[in-house]
Order: sequence, then C-alpha cells, then structure tokens
Amino acid sequence: MALTQDQRSLFTAIAAPWLDRGEWPIWASIQHYFDQRDQDADAIFHSLPRVGSEVPFAAGYGFTNPMRAPISPRDRVRLTVATSLVLPEVRMVAGEPFVRTLRHMIDLYTSTPILNDDVPTIILRSRELVDALPNLKPWFVKVLPDLLSYEPGISTGGVHLGDGSWEREVTRSVWQFRHVHTVEDYIEKTCEIVAKNAAQYAPVAAVEEEAALVIAKPERAPYIDLDLLDDLDQAAQKISWKVHKLIALCRELNDNYVAGNPYACAALIRAILDHIPPVFGHQDFKQVAAQHVFAVKRTDKAHAQRLAAFKDIADDVMHRPVSATVPVISMSDLPEPARLNAVLQELLSILQ
Repeated sequence: MALTQDQRSLFTAIAAPWLDRGEWPIWASIQHYFDQRDQDADAIFHSLPRVGSEVPFAAGYGFTNPMRAPISPRDRVRLTVATSLVLPEVRMVAGEPFVRTLRHMIDLYTSTPILNDDVPTIILRSRELVDALPNLKPWFVKVLPDLLSYEPGISTGGVHLGDGSWEREVTRSVWQFRHVHTVEDYIEKTCEIVAKNAAQYAPVAAVEEEAALVIAKPERAPYIDLDLLDDLDQAAQKISWKVHKLIALCRELNDNYVAGNPYACAALIRAILDHIPPVFGHQDFKQVAAQHVFAVKRTDKAHAQRLAAFKDIADDVMHRPVSATVPVISMSDLPEPARLNAVLQELLSILQ
C-alpha cells in the first residue's frame, strides 16, 4: 500500500520536534499545523495502514503509536521505527542505531549463562551501551527507552535514574530478532510477530488481509526526497543552470533504490557527485567537501565529506574488473540518504 503525500507530511510534522528536542508533540499542535493548511489531521492519522489491531498492545503495529478516535488534544503522538522506511532522517538518526542496539541486546541475552535453577536478570544500562557502541549519538541514547516502549515485539521494562541515566531489562523477546540485520528486516519481523499475536483475537483472514498493508511493503522510501525534486524542477524554470540531467539522475536513483539495486545506486550517486560541483564553484566534489561553506556548517560539511569518501566504493563498483575474488556491494554500503539530500538542499539554495 503506497502512502499518500498527506500521510508523509503527517510523519514529518510529528518527527520535527522529536528530532529537534527529543520530545513528541501533543496532538493539538499537529491538528493546528494541518488546520492552517485546511486539512483534517485526524482523518489523515486514521487512514494510516496498520498490522493487527489496536488492542492488545502487542497485537498491532504501524507507523505511529495506536490512538483511538477521538484523539485527545493533549495526547502525545509518537512515530515507530517503521517510519524509517519513509523518512530518511529518522532512518539515519534512529532506525539504524536502533537495529545496532537490538543486535547488542541479543548479544547480551545469548551470552548470559543460565546456571541450574537461577534465572538471571539481564540489564541494558545507558552508560554501558555507550561504551559498547561508542558511535551512538547522545540524543539517540536519551530517546531509546521511549522507542523501546512502543515497539510491540520487544518486551522490556526499566527505570530512569536520578543522574539522567537509565536501565532496561533485556528479556527473551529479543531472541526472535536474531536474524535481523537491517531496518527492513526488523520491520518485517515485527509485522510478522504482531500478525501472529493478532490472530488470537481476530479471524485469521482479517489479520492476513490487514498484515498485507505493511508486510507486503517494506518498500524503501525514495533516496532523494520527492519534495526536494519538485523544488529543483520549479527552480529549473527560473535559472540559467541546466539541471535536467541532475533531476533525471535523481529520479533514476530513486527507482533503483526502491528496487534494491546497489550497483546501479552506487554508480548513480557517483554520477550525481561528479555532476554538481560547478554549481558550488568547484571542479570536483572533493573540493566541494573541503572548501564550500555550508549554511549548516558542521553537519552538512560532515555529510559532504562522507559522500566524498564514498567515491572509493563507487569507483570499485564501476572500475574493478572481474577476477577470482571480487567483493560484493550491498545496499548497506550506500551512504545514508540524508547526506545526499542535505547536499542537494544546499545546491538548491545556491540555485535560488
């Protein structure tokens, strides 16, 4: 089931304060946002696809936490990890770190011995998590307990301590995710779990029909944001730069990314990076990454530098000849979509 642009806009509105401050918005603020656009936020929310049913909790899953009509204006609305399929920024800062953390929780569970009749309590502690996965951002570590609380396949309880740290229990529920290595794997497995749970409370045919909404998808969201492409299209009508090739490359990248074609994606990302430097006043993208002063200096410059480093992988894709040992490129080897989107947003600002 394809999502509408209104549904995607709802996700973006909910995500904005969470990504900015780590706080989920109250429903009244979302209603107000859509009221200003003469749209019905409640209708959009209740049109979202879900697996299973709203109750009991572990028998349902969707892009948001379940909220029955009428939604109270003071209720807080949350996104789930499933939104990583739709919003590249959520995937980068929450979805992929969540999967890495889940792998760590599985390791904790499987490596803890059970001796005789003693059943140990396995605890995930925020301080120990930072040591085990040093690349996790402080923002993600802070919001992780709340994320865990609304992922129905994972059963955890825990406490927040006075010094700002937290503890969560790791139960056997994580073991069912032992074959999960990507965001897509995780969402597919979660949908499978909740559909099985929902079958206990609803006719099987109805559950299977509902499960198809998410399980048959997890299709990836486009690599390049569609609104950004529309903005580039509009800008092309008013500028001297000819960006039709850039737009075509971006659209082909989106098609291949959704289809899961890593070699084509890598080649197209390389082509885009080779194509855009003149707009920034440079000859190649390494100069853009090293010398351009981005509007969001630290973050977007880091995105550009990561993309510049990716050219080595793209070169491998395009130029390594056949031999007895050729490394395989997978979708996980591609740079996070948010990086190229940020650079293209900067390019759009220059064009405008």
